[in-house]
Amino acid sequence: MEYFAGMFDAEGWVTLCHDGKFQVAIEMTNEEMINLFQSTFKGQIYVRKRDNRKKTFSWRQDPGTECIINFIDQIAPYTKVKTNQLLQLRTYLNQSRADRRINRSDFVKAISILKKPHPYEKEQIKVPTIITPDESFFKWFAGFIDGDGNFTVFEYQNGPIRTFDSWIGAFNIHAEPIIYIKERIMGSVSQYKGCKFPIWKWVCNQANSKFVCESLEPHLIIKKEQCNLVSQYLNIHAKKIKGVPYSDHTVTIIRDIIKQIKHHNSL
Repeated sequence: MEYFAGMFDAEGWVTLCHDGKFQVAIEMTNEEMINLFQSTFKGQIYVRKRDNRKKTFSWRQDPGTECIINFIDQIAPYTKVKTNQLLQLRTYLNQSRADRRINRSDFVKAISILKKPHPYEKEQIKVPTIITPDESFFKWFAGFIDGDGNFTVFEYQNGPIRTFDSWIGAFNIHAEPIIYIKERIMGSVSQYKGCKFPIWKWVCNQANSKFVCESLEPHLIIKKEQCNLVSQYLNIHAKKIKGVPYSDHTVTIIRDIIKQIKHHNSL
């Protein structure tokens, strides 16, 4: 259940409208994940086709009150971003119909406020890494990074030499999941301000990358192959002698890893 909570934190949403309509849903281009939500939690699947863009698949919980409450009860204990939104909706749905009509505006407002990212200063995000990550964390993290994360190997110019590096990153407009990750795994934190809400980003320290790949791989679904490919690169990098460039054969292997990661990311 931790995996689904991480995925919902990354890609899901909670809605309550002034007309009384309510919904929990998730939408993405990965059909396998949407089918997995449907087989686990029931609900409905919808397909949206857009010109010159990938098809998107969405899972929406059945509009029945009992179905949504069951979903919230299963997933809310493990979410880190959308917990309060889910619990607010649950509290609203547990009321009588008459009380819902009376209190609806208050709940609509409360959920709307919770959807907006809480403002943080960058220094507040740079928390010490003092918590030992357990399997429950890595299950949640696998879901979150399958939704809002990346595994990357890239080539760049370092003076006169072409060289390579890798990174494992997670990002979100909410700072809370980034703090949750940073408390358990060392990494750098940055903020991108080129959109409506700033995006917080965590990038794993190189020294921890192999451990993170090994810990995430059993739980990943969407980005499992990208994780394995980064692990292959890290194994190659670990054998590199400092100051000695990669052989032509090794460069070819790494470039093929980069090509494969790009291919999987495009699917």
